[in-house]
Amino acid sequence: MAANSRHGEGTPKHPRNDRPRLEGVLVARARGMSNSRGVPTDIPSVKNFTAPSVIVPVDPKRNPTLAVQYWLGRDIVRGVFAPLERLKVEQLVAFYDVGHSPVREAILLLSTSGLVVHEHQKGHRVAPVSLADYDDLIRAYRKIYQLMLDSALKHGNEAWEEAVVLQLHRSLKVEKNFDDPEHREMWQRAYSALHWTLLSGCGSPILMRIWADLGGRLERYVNLFADLEIDRVLDHHSKHREIVDAVVHRDAERLHELVADMFEMGVQFHQTISRTLSSYEKSAHADPAPEMEGAPRKRGRPRKNPR
Repeated sequence: MAANSRHGEGTPKHPRNDRPRLEGVLVARARGMSNSRGVPTDIPSVKNFTAPSVIVPVDPKRNPTLAVQYWLGRDIVRGVFAPLERLKVEQLVAFYDVGHSPVREAILLLSTSGLVVHEHQKGHRVAPVSLADYDDLIRAYRKIYQLMLDSALKHGNEAWEEAVVLQLHRSLKVEKNFDDPEHREMWQRAYSALHWTLLSGCGSPILMRIWADLGGRLERYVNLFADLEIDRVLDHHSKHREIVDAVVHRDAERLHELVADMFEMGVQFHQTISRTLSSYEKSAHADPAPEMEGAPRKRGRPRKNPR
């Protein structure tokens, strides 16, 4: 199957970062543009990536539903599908080269993650974005992170410590390169895997699922609205080394200080998201996007004018 992108080889080989293309998703939607496969973006799908750390973790032939869930979920997070984009089964069947049933089942699975919303009698769409939602996600994410970290430090065993150290070693090998979409995905997956391993010591699958869903939703805001030049210069590797060192020494006080510093380190970065998101909301209200093909129409008979 050909690469799932709008312009294919026309994409600049060495863009400054992903931000122009990610903003292009929103611009394309506002203009009602779409490509031959109905996806208004030139960002490559994660389905086309080949690096072992970012390919689908299941066999697509044996588990097509889980494969589509992974591809579609990551593509929504990465901005391949814009906020409020209608998820049309036929288009996704062609886009991912799978059957209808796996696509429908994958959409239903993703509807519990906060990335997909259902409209009664209208199907499913990519979840909307808002400044209020982003602020709420930030607060919830930090609270649950601290809760899980406390539990991990209390209940995590030596096997957990070894897993954290190993994952740190793997993450340090991934260069923070945002110029290439696949390499950037490798960085994001390595970053997420380290924190997943760190928090997994809490021993609660329920909390891990909540954390993963919140993290995916926050990552989408980063991909859509962040100034990646600020994130590019942040030294996450050094901070991660210090955090893992505190874990190994079971230094709870030091660990909480480092995590607080980690959150504080990203304040300026998150402020750029808030500002860009605020501007996006204002422009969306001032100049709403034209109705795209397949956009929801009002149902039922038109109301009569009152006499």
